[in-house]
Amino acid sequence: MKINATSIKKLFSVLILAVFLMASFICCSSPANTASGKTLDDYPVIEIPDSDVPELNPTVSSVEMAKNMIIGWNLGNTLDATGDWTDGNGVFHSDFKGLETETGWGMPTTTESMITAIKNAGFKTIRIPVSWHNHISDKTDYMIDSAWMARVKEVVDWAYNKDMYVIINIHHDNLAESNLAGNCGFALSNNADLQNQSKAYIRNVWTQIAVEFASYDERLIFEVLNEPRDVGGKVFKDEWNYSGKDALTIITAYEQVGIDAIRAVPGNKNRFIMVPGYAASGTNATMLGNFTLPTDSASDKLILSTHAYSPYNFAMANSDSVFGDDDKADLTSIFKYLKTNYTDKEIGVVMGEASASNKDNTAERIKWVKYYFEKAKEAGIPVVLWDNDVADPDGNENVDGGYNGEHHGWLNRKSGKWYFPTIIKAMMDTVGITDYSIPEYVAPTPSSIGWDEASAVTISTDQKEINWQSEYNLESSNFVNAKSGSILKISFTESGATLRLTSADWKTNYNTGDILNGQAGGDNISVTASEIYYILTASDASAWKANGITISGANGTITSIKFLANPSTN
Repeated sequence: MKINATSIKKLFSVLILAVFLMASFICCSSPANTASGKTLDDYPVIEIPDSDVPELNPTVSSVEMAKNMIIGWNLGNTLDATGDWTDGNGVFHSDFKGLETETGWGMPTTTESMITAIKNAGFKTIRIPVSWHNHISDKTDYMIDSAWMARVKEVVDWAYNKDMYVIINIHHDNLAESNLAGNCGFALSNNADLQNQSKAYIRNVWTQIAVEFASYDERLIFEVLNEPRDVGGKVFKDEWNYSGKDALTIITAYEQVGIDAIRAVPGNKNRFIMVPGYAASGTNATMLGNFTLPTDSASDKLILSTHAYSPYNFAMANSDSVFGDDDKADLTSIFKYLKTNYTDKEIGVVMGEASASNKDNTAERIKWVKYYFEKAKEAGIPVVLWDNDVADPDGNENVDGGYNGEHHGWLNRKSGKWYFPTIIKAMMDTVGITDYSIPEYVAPTPSSIGWDEASAVTISTDQKEINWQSEYNLESSNFVNAKSGSILKISFTESGATLRLTSADWKTNYNTGDILNGQAGGDNISVTASEIYYILTASDASAWKANGITISGANGTITSIKFLANPSTN
């Protein structure tokens, strides 16, 4: 080929173009984007069955829908509980433990009477957080275990059939990027393979949920994700307060997949769907400003989902127990922003989680309630109260000030009565609810539960310091007469022990009975005095009679163990 000036110019232009294209590919594609080439379409798709379910046709706007929800309550730390843990080598485990995960964080099994108590107290909405990734029976197509789906439906029906609004979601399925490979769930990641895996999971889970609940009317609301974030903060370097656009773009893409999956299922083409921004923050204007709502084939059926435990120092941190003018200014700013940028622009907003941790400051929390709920009402935003049934004010952890920020117990779920009825009443009065019944929970005493020291049988008087290697093994013969309501009393030389009551093989923890001088949390019971009374449930009694129990724990020395099979109050 003859080389001349024109040819050189053409060749140089081609080379420049090639270099530019290569550079563009490198810049726009992270190493992950070339990892496998597997696309979302390569993942198995859940088949949508033929259906003649009529489509919803709600006549209210998203703003009107949110206003109609008025005030709500969260079934917290219950159906959202997981069996996830990371071992000493940093390896992530997700135990698919079945229906028993409902009590995995110390909550009692949900009953219809609990939901009735919520309804009677004046709440119009119930949010039922649900974790699904630990209830997947087939990891290939992310098929949800049928027993778990049935249990979720049962709890939903209890509220739905009482004419309440019900929110269900994907809750604790957000994993750290490092834990997603080979596991079920989703993660915020720059890795294209992990993004596609996440999208496949979200698509298939929401397809199944939408099929299961297709015939429900608009009072059932789907919330695509809960607090989506970079768990562990390894990818975007800030788990809770990241305000850049990269992670928010991923969140929008994930939510788009969920919305499209829901809309593809007959009966759901016009259902209301809630979508959060990064960590569902309702307090950070920059984070919300960088969040773009997904598109929707339905008209005006998306609602912004936000959370605000605010002001943070008063509501969560251990540093502030007085609600002052600075706290009012904080709340005024939050709800002014949400009103100006969303409800005034015809975008509905739901404050899906809010609470103020108990710091033995009931009067101040009443002030907080009146101001918080009034500002929310002015903005047209319903507030859904977070409840984890941890009501004691002095903390389960050794932190300065005695508070750990997570004491958001409102309903005593076993009795259906309220720890702080004056605060709940303030909520109802502020939002305009007039028909309510809020009975007060009165903590039991040894006398009121029927403890009779003289009639109790002493099992042991051995003084032993408990730790996870030093255990009491109590034979089944000690519990031959056990029944629901029987009482185990354990005495210590001091207060503050951590206790675990478990089966001999350590596979079953017993922590759902009523507890005096203690609080169940996860697998353990935190003892707040020098003695603890554990009142057995029917299932406890059956298991203990058959197999006995093992007592272990830490931070305490046991001096005696006594058992009363037949308390006088029974």
